[in-house]
Amino acid sequence: MRKTIPPEHIKFAHLSDCHIGGWRKESLNQLGYEAFTKAIDIIIEQQLDFVIISGDLYDVSNPKVDAVDLATAQFKRLSDNKIPVYGIMGSHDYSPSDRSMIRPLKSAGLYIDLHMPKLVNEDKLQLEFVIDSKTEIKLTGIRARKRSLEIKDYENLDKSNLENESGRKIFVLHTMIEELKPKNYEMMKAGPQSLLPKNFLYYAGGHLHMTHPIQLRIEDSITIQNDDPFTERIIYPGCLFPTRFDELEKFEVGGFCICDLDTNSEEITITFTPLQIKEIEKLTIQAHNKSIQQLQNDLEQELNRREIDDKIVIIRIEGELTSGKSYELRPAEIIDDLKKKGAYEVLLNKAKLHSYQTTKIEEDDLDTIEEIETRYVYKHSQNVEIEGIKAEDLEQKIHSIISELGQGLQSGQKKKDYKAAMIKSFYKIMNISQNTDEEQED
Repeated sequence: MRKTIPPEHIKFAHLSDCHIGGWRKESLNQLGYEAFTKAIDIIIEQQLDFVIISGDLYDVSNPKVDAVDLATAQFKRLSDNKIPVYGIMGSHDYSPSDRSMIRPLKSAGLYIDLHMPKLVNEDKLQLEFVIDSKTEIKLTGIRARKRSLEIKDYENLDKSNLENESGRKIFVLHTMIEELKPKNYEMMKAGPQSLLPKNFLYYAGGHLHMTHPIQLRIEDSITIQNDDPFTERIIYPGCLFPTRFDELEKFEVGGFCICDLDTNSEEITITFTPLQIKEIEKLTIQAHNKSIQQLQNDLEQELNRREIDDKIVIIRIEGELTSGKSYELRPAEIIDDLKKKGAYEVLLNKAKLHSYQTTKIEEDDLDTIEEIETRYVYKHSQNVEIEGIKAEDLEQKIHSIISELGQGLQSGQKKKDYKAAMIKSFYKIMNISQNTDEEQED
């Protein structure tokens, strides 16, 4: 039987950006599954009151069965231990047509969606609170959309009713706040802090894949108070498990926050809980003033000195060769050899390795499809004119269409029905009246 936590303390977990099933390599997806399961183990072991997930539980709105099965099983464990899960959809698992696989979790009572908007006074958006039955904490939030389109929702938000609501309140967001944006996240769209409603004890942030404030990863814990500056109460735990090469390279581990609210002092003590699943072995090799053969020899010698058994090996190679071609370095052979020697997985990045006198393309470290997509959609929207649609609106519509196309054929769905659903979504996004023969017959 679950013990009752003393009423003077309310403890909850804050997770974000789990991106379950987001890696192309299944070996790394398995580590993401382990990280999520380990987080649930800790939450149950510490008998926390509730869990907040501030967006991107899944990496896509229609994830593969393994990812859905894992999340469902772990949420069922929480439910069996009477630990409710509150959350919002993020930019990855949100679906404009409401076909996100978050929906079955909601229907089963395993996940409580905090985004409950209603339109009042024409375009004014109003949110409702969800009250946790045990702690009487009041929670609400705004779900994300692709490319931070939810910023428009914030601009239309009626903040007065939220700010004037009495009691202990938590606001959940999956949006970057401009005043908190790290220098290396320039391309991430953000909104000013003025978009957020005031008078909340805690702002459970998501979307940023690094921990903020960084002191959470350095100190044992930090404490925030209700009268602290507004931005100090906005917390981003970062991703639960690294989701790409540079995150593994820089952060090595992900994690989540455990928050302890002292109901007497109204102080919240926040502890970052790292989730170490595999050790990381990092290696950076400079190719400057080397031939391709010298580079290969240096790489081989350095790797022979490293202990790599059951580790994730991360190799970054950069610089300009004096002779030879960059394509002569064969990553597949290097990776295969290291795995035979016991490495759990190997990631090799040679995006900044160049042959002598070759033309370099722009080097903005656009490592992900999402970043490349953002750049090209922006350029396209600026150069195309469609009557009645502003460039900014066109950019948003293109991203919405891409999101819909990414849904894929559902299990058991006929291609004809899938095509019809895609066309219907396209018309809806582009605000076009669909007058087909089929509709006229109906």
